[in-house]
Amino acid sequence: MHRSSPKPSTMTSWLDQIGNWNPQLLREIRGKLKLRNLMVAIGLSLLFQILLLLFYSQRIPSTECYVQTRGFGCASSWNDWWLEQFRILTWAEPFIVFLAGVYSLIADLSIEDYKGTLNFIRISPRSSINVLMGKIMGVPLLAYIGIALVIPYHFTAAIGATVPISFLLSFYILLIGTAFLIYSTALLLALLSGWQAKLGSQVSAGALIFAFLTFVWISPAFMWWNIFTAWSGFSSFLVGGRISPIKLEWWYLPITSNIWTSHLFTIGNLAILSFGIWRILIRRFHNPTATIVSKRQSYVLTTYLELLMLGFALQTGINAEEFGSSDYQLIIVLLLYIANGFLFLMTITSLTPSRQSLLDWVRFGALSTEERPIGFGYVLQDLIWSDKSPAPIAIALNLLFTHIPILIWLNSWTNAEIRGKALIVLASFTLSMLLISLITQLIVFLKTRNPSTWATGTISALIFLPVLIMLTLSISPDRYAGLWLFFGMPWVVVANIKSADVILAFVGQIAIVIALSLQLVYQLQRAKTRES
Repeated sequence: MHRSSPKPSTMTSWLDQIGNWNPQLLREIRGKLKLRNLMVAIGLSLLFQILLLLFYSQRIPSTECYVQTRGFGCASSWNDWWLEQFRILTWAEPFIVFLAGVYSLIADLSIEDYKGTLNFIRISPRSSINVLMGKIMGVPLLAYIGIALVIPYHFTAAIGATVPISFLLSFYILLIGTAFLIYSTALLLALLSGWQAKLGSQVSAGALIFAFLTFVWISPAFMWWNIFTAWSGFSSFLVGGRISPIKLEWWYLPITSNIWTSHLFTIGNLAILSFGIWRILIRRFHNPTATIVSKRQSYVLTTYLELLMLGFALQTGINAEEFGSSDYQLIIVLLLYIANGFLFLMTITSLTPSRQSLLDWVRFGALSTEERPIGFGYVLQDLIWSDKSPAPIAIALNLLFTHIPILIWLNSWTNAEIRGKALIVLASFTLSMLLISLITQLIVFLKTRNPSTWATGTISALIFLPVLIMLTLSISPDRYAGLWLFFGMPWVVVANIKSADVILAFVGQIAIVIALSLQLVYQLQRAKTRES
């Protein structure tokens, strides 16, 4: 008898299809969807919903109950009964999604790095986008399942509370967009050296820190920003009262005038920031020893962030004269000073190359005379664009790019005295950042163990110790304004500082910048001589 061979299946299983599309996602699914883990995720989600329903079963609307307790023991109507549940679910979901995703992503990559499997993932034939997207989709899979089980309850409560479907669409679009940005940032933090430190055997210190910041800062910021902008028309469903939208402008463009402009502004910036993070992610994933961002990326990123921040300072509804002299303008400059301080400290950290990268640049870069011309123009071009070259020139260019729009804004001020004070603040900030970048680069170039720790400690000491010493010795800003300005504290003395103090402070800072620059050149020349 002739036995016919079994026909091959014309369709692969859904797991095989996922594996063909994204092998990393299939790996995460097989690792996460163990029966025990799945039962825990489903059980916690159902337990949360059951407890919420049990609590509100005691608040079922009743005329007798409402009259006796004056509305405290039960809801006044079925609409209010559903609205209270909807409100709790709406506020809880961002906290759960952000917290669970951030912790699981950082902890997972930290464990991968600890076990050594991260390097095998890096040499995968798949693109870095494919691998990292597999991580984002697969690592928080249990959290996704838990939230997916809550969504029907959320929609049912919304229908019972007569919440417009447009709000639900807006809520989930902004939730997904913000979660993608936060998860991408979590992946980047996990790929940075030093975040793989362990607390015990399985818990990542970086995961705990960033998860805590997500819970206490990012999740509330997500809700309140959207309540005051995109969701102001739905505020009664979220906070129990009507909140008027804040009259906010960006470069004099009203971004909260209607629901479409506020959504466009928020979603647009989420998209731009996510794109920028992914450009850095792709770079860092394949080359973990490189600087966090390239110099080209830093010029674009810092300029974008500066334009984003400065745009909020230009509000037609706030007039400096009506505000009370020009205090408003100085307050805005102070806020920019603080924000730019954090921005440029991160920029210096991200751009400063390691000692080995500098040695490679000395040997094969613009300072090398092998098969390439040497000259000031060629060296300057390398300092501007090469990621292995010293960072101070790139920091100076970033300062230039970010300060050009600020200077244009300052030039529009009518009060010359206030404009002069603001220029002193900007000049002090610029020189201080150049000093910090030079000191950081010199420390990193030394033969020391953990140079980043030494650089962080040194910069922290230079920022805080002079202030503590001057306060201890009763060196008052009124009598020694130049000294306070020299140590980068213009806000303490800018109100009544004299021209002589300004000149002495800036001349001293410029002299130190020149001395540190010459010392860096000397160290590079020594390294070049040793290499040759």
